[in-house]
Amino acid sequence: MVLLKRLRAVADMIIENKSLADIGADHAQLSIYLLQQQMVPAVIIGELGDGPYRRALQAVFASGLSADITVRQGNGLAVLEKGEVSTVVLAGMGADTIIEILSHDDEKARSFQRFVFQPMSKVGVLRKYLAWQGWPVVAEQLVGENNQFFQVLASEPGNTPYRLTTLETELGFNALQADTELKRSFLKLHHDKYTKVVDELLASGQEDIGARINDYRERIKELEMILGASSG
Repeated sequence: MVLLKRLRAVADMIIENKSLADIGADHAQLSIYLLQQQMVPAVIIGELGDGPYRRALQAVFASGLSADITVRQGNGLAVLEKGEVSTVVLAGMGADTIIEILSHDDEKARSFQRFVFQPMSKVGVLRKYLAWQGWPVVAEQLVGENNQFFQVLASEPGNTPYRLTTLETELGFNALQADTELKRSFLKLHHDKYTKVVDELLASGQEDIGARINDYRERIKELEMILGASSG
């Protein structure tokens, strides 16, 4: 089975040789791949809707892995018992949904060893939530696929809140290393985005926008320093 790049990045961050849950499994591709590669001994798939639940059941049956993959219907972590698996994957959904799943039962969420996230939107909102909760990001990868950028994060429950800079929140510490062409392209994209925002604010004629303009100019300046250093 050939996985999407973003799902391969997810696979790279799991705890191997221990059970895993994939919440919102999207045709069970990741679960099937992990078992075929003998990376995990068993998987629990959780799906909320009737359609996704049936599709996951069909995919698992077709793979011949029904003995090792359990498909359960329910909302978020409700399909799991506390500590039932080591890794929980929450991929292909928005950050708001991920946070809702985590916060719905914080005690249960903290019973799992690691979460691997692949948010489709608002990744900065997720990073801010993890920092506020004191969950360290233990691995992070930027993926380019189909002319889009995706970010995959692994985090483990913790109790020591920490601070992130604006760029660390929005773009991620890993991407800010600018040590690959992919990362530099990602940073350049955001540099241009911030520049456009400043131009639009200046042209708007709005009052009391000086602080916002200065904030974006600081981001632009910092990105220019990072990009300049990486190309030197």
